[in-house]
Amino acid sequence: MFISLVMDARTSGARLPRQLDALRQAARQCPHRSELLLVDDTSDPRLPVMASRHGARFTDCEPGPLGSRLNAALSLAQGTVMVFPMAPERLPAGWLSELVEGLADQTLEAVVLTRPLPQALRLLNHLLGHQQAGTLAVERSWLERIGGFDTTLDEHALPDLIARLHACHARIHTLAK
Repeated sequence: MFISLVMDARTSGARLPRQLDALRQAARQCPHRSELLLVDDTSDPRLPVMASRHGARFTDCEPGPLGSRLNAALSLAQGTVMVFPMAPERLPAGWLSELVEGLADQTLEAVVLTRPLPQALRLLNHLLGHQQAGTLAVERSWLERIGGFDTTLDEHALPDLIARLHACHARIHTLAK
Protein backbone atom coordinates (compact mmCIF):
# COMPACT_ATOMS: atom_id res chain seq x y z
CA MET A 1 0.00 0.00 0.00
CA PHE A 2 1.31 3.43 -0.95
CA ILE A 3 -0.12 6.51 0.81
CA SER A 4 -0.38 10.01 -0.61
CA LEU A 5 -0.84 12.74 2.01
CA VAL A 6 -2.25 15.87 0.36
CA MET A 7 -1.97 19.24 2.10
CA ASP A 8 -3.48 22.49 0.79
CA ALA A 9 -1.27 25.55 1.41
CA ARG A 10 -4.03 28.16 1.32
CA THR A 11 -6.26 26.32 3.79
CA SER A 12 -3.32 25.80 6.16
CA GLY A 13 -2.21 29.43 6.15
CA ALA A 14 0.27 30.32 8.88
CA ARG A 15 0.05 26.81 10.38
CA LEU A 16 1.58 25.27 7.25
CA PRO A 17 5.16 24.73 8.54
CA ARG A 18 3.88 22.99 11.70
CA GLN A 19 1.43 20.93 9.69
CA LEU A 20 4.04 19.81 7.18
CA ASP A 21 6.33 18.82 10.04
CA ALA A 22 3.52 16.90 11.76
CA LEU A 23 2.69 15.07 8.52
CA ARG A 24 6.31 14.18 7.90
CA GLN A 25 6.58 12.73 11.41
CA ALA A 26 3.33 10.79 11.02
CA ALA A 27 4.52 9.34 7.71
CA ARG A 28 7.78 8.19 9.33
CA GLN A 29 5.81 6.33 12.02
CA CYS A 30 3.54 4.59 9.53
CA PRO A 31 4.77 1.19 8.30
CA HIS A 32 3.56 1.90 4.74
CA ARG A 33 5.40 3.84 2.05
CA SER A 34 4.15 7.37 1.60
CA GLU A 35 4.53 10.66 -0.20
CA LEU A 36 3.62 14.16 0.93
CA LEU A 37 2.16 16.61 -1.59
CA LEU A 38 1.66 20.32 -1.05
CA VAL A 39 -0.78 22.02 -3.42
CA ASP A 40 -0.77 25.81 -3.81
CA ASP A 41 -2.57 28.41 -5.87
CA THR A 42 -1.18 31.52 -4.16
CA SER A 43 2.09 31.75 -6.12
CA ASP A 44 3.96 32.37 -2.85
CA PRO A 45 7.66 31.95 -3.77
CA ARG A 46 8.50 30.63 -0.28
CA LEU A 47 6.30 27.53 -0.59
CA PRO A 48 8.42 25.41 -2.97
CA VAL A 49 11.40 25.86 -0.60
CA MET A 50 9.25 25.04 2.43
CA ALA A 51 7.86 21.95 0.71
CA SER A 52 11.35 20.75 -0.17
CA ARG A 53 12.57 21.31 3.39
CA HIS A 54 9.78 19.05 4.67
CA GLY A 55 10.19 16.37 2.01
CA ALA A 56 6.98 17.30 0.22
CA ARG A 57 6.39 17.46 -3.51
CA PHE A 58 5.15 20.92 -4.48
CA THR A 59 2.21 21.29 -6.87
CA ASP A 60 1.41 24.73 -8.25
CA CYS A 61 -2.10 25.04 -9.67
CA GLU A 62 -4.49 27.59 -11.06
CA PRO A 63 -6.36 29.73 -8.50
CA GLY A 64 -9.67 28.15 -7.61
CA PRO A 65 -11.78 26.52 -4.89
CA LEU A 66 -10.40 23.84 -2.60
CA GLY A 67 -12.03 21.04 -4.61
CA SER A 68 -10.19 22.16 -7.71
CA ARG A 69 -6.85 22.42 -5.87
CA LEU A 70 -7.20 18.95 -4.33
CA ASN A 71 -8.09 17.44 -7.72
CA ALA A 72 -4.93 19.04 -9.15
CA ALA A 73 -2.88 17.27 -6.48
CA LEU A 74 -4.73 13.98 -7.11
CA SER A 75 -3.69 14.02 -10.72
CA LEU A 76 -0.03 13.93 -9.63
CA ALA A 77 -0.35 11.66 -6.59
CA GLN A 78 0.88 8.08 -6.81
CA GLY A 79 -0.82 6.57 -3.76
CA THR A 80 -3.40 3.82 -3.69
CA VAL A 81 -4.69 5.47 -0.50
CA MET A 82 -5.26 9.21 -0.41
CA VAL A 83 -5.17 11.07 2.90
CA PHE A 84 -6.48 14.61 3.30
CA PRO A 85 -5.39 15.81 6.73
CA MET A 86 -7.24 18.64 8.40
CA ALA A 87 -5.31 20.37 11.21
CA PRO A 88 -2.71 17.56 11.55
CA GLU A 89 -0.82 19.27 14.39
CA ARG A 90 -3.84 18.49 16.59
CA LEU A 91 -4.17 14.84 15.65
CA PRO A 92 -3.31 12.11 18.18
CA ALA A 93 -0.12 10.07 17.94
CA GLY A 94 -0.41 7.14 15.56
CA TRP A 95 -3.37 8.66 13.70
CA LEU A 96 -2.06 7.83 10.23
CA SER A 97 -1.41 4.17 11.03
CA GLU A 98 -4.87 3.92 12.59
CA LEU A 99 -6.54 5.35 9.50
CA VAL A 100 -4.61 3.14 7.11
CA GLU A 101 -5.18 -0.03 9.17
CA GLY A 102 -8.91 0.34 8.58
CA LEU A 103 -8.31 0.33 4.84
CA ALA A 104 -5.61 -2.35 4.84
CA ASP A 105 -7.91 -5.21 5.85
CA GLN A 106 -10.17 -4.32 2.89
CA THR A 107 -13.36 -4.15 4.94
CA LEU A 108 -13.55 -0.37 4.52
CA GLU A 109 -13.12 2.01 1.60
CA ALA A 110 -12.78 5.21 3.65
CA VAL A 111 -12.02 6.30 7.20
CA VAL A 112 -12.79 9.73 8.66
CA LEU A 113 -11.01 10.93 11.78
CA THR A 114 -13.04 13.63 13.55
CA ARG A 115 -13.03 15.45 16.84
CA PRO A 116 -15.44 14.00 19.40
CA LEU A 117 -18.79 15.78 19.56
CA PRO A 118 -21.40 15.64 22.31
CA GLN A 119 -24.03 13.03 21.56
CA ALA A 120 -26.79 15.62 21.14
CA LEU A 121 -24.78 17.50 18.50
CA ARG A 122 -23.94 14.24 16.68
CA LEU A 123 -27.65 13.36 16.63
CA LEU A 124 -28.60 16.83 15.38
CA ASN A 125 -25.98 16.64 12.59
CA HIS A 126 -27.30 13.22 11.62
CA LEU A 127 -30.92 14.41 11.54
CA LEU A 128 -29.97 17.47 9.47
CA GLY A 129 -27.85 15.36 7.11
CA HIS A 130 -24.66 17.28 7.90
CA GLN A 131 -21.40 15.44 7.34
CA GLN A 132 -18.73 16.15 9.93
CA ALA A 133 -15.50 16.68 8.04
CA GLY A 134 -12.18 15.68 9.45
CA THR A 135 -9.09 13.95 8.22
CA LEU A 136 -10.10 11.58 5.44
CA ALA A 137 -8.34 8.47 4.20
CA VAL A 138 -9.94 6.98 1.11
CA GLU A 139 -9.01 4.40 -1.50
CA ARG A 140 -7.95 6.06 -4.72
CA SER A 141 -10.26 3.78 -6.70
CA TRP A 142 -13.26 5.29 -4.90
CA LEU A 143 -12.08 8.82 -5.65
CA GLU A 144 -11.80 7.90 -9.32
CA ARG A 145 -15.19 6.17 -9.27
CA ILE A 146 -17.01 9.26 -7.96
CA GLY A 147 -15.00 11.79 -9.98
CA GLY A 148 -12.89 13.27 -7.20
CA PHE A 149 -13.79 16.51 -5.49
CA ASP A 150 -16.44 18.92 -6.72
CA THR A 151 -14.31 21.62 -8.34
CA THR A 152 -16.83 24.35 -7.49
CA LEU A 153 -16.71 23.83 -3.72
CA ASP A 154 -14.31 25.44 -1.28
CA GLU A 155 -14.80 24.78 2.46
CA HIS A 156 -17.53 22.20 1.72
CA ALA A 157 -15.38 20.13 -0.65
CA LEU A 158 -14.45 17.50 1.95
CA PRO A 159 -17.92 17.12 3.55
CA ASP A 160 -19.41 16.88 0.03
CA LEU A 161 -16.96 14.13 -0.93
CA ILE A 162 -17.81 12.20 2.24
CA ALA A 163 -21.55 12.59 1.53
CA ARG A 164 -21.07 11.33 -2.04
CA LEU A 165 -19.08 8.34 -0.75
CA HIS A 166 -21.98 7.56 1.60
CA ALA A 167 -24.47 7.94 -1.26
CA CYS A 168 -22.48 5.44 -3.33
CA HIS A 169 -22.54 2.97 -0.44
CA ALA A 170 -18.81 3.10 0.26
CA ARG A 171 -17.98 1.44 3.54
CA ILE A 172 -16.91 4.39 5.71
CA HIS A 173 -15.89 4.30 9.34
CA THR A 174 -15.78 7.44 11.48
CA LEU A 175 -13.29 7.57 14.35
CA ALA A 176 -13.71 10.30 16.97
CA LYS A 177 -10.36 11.11 18.58
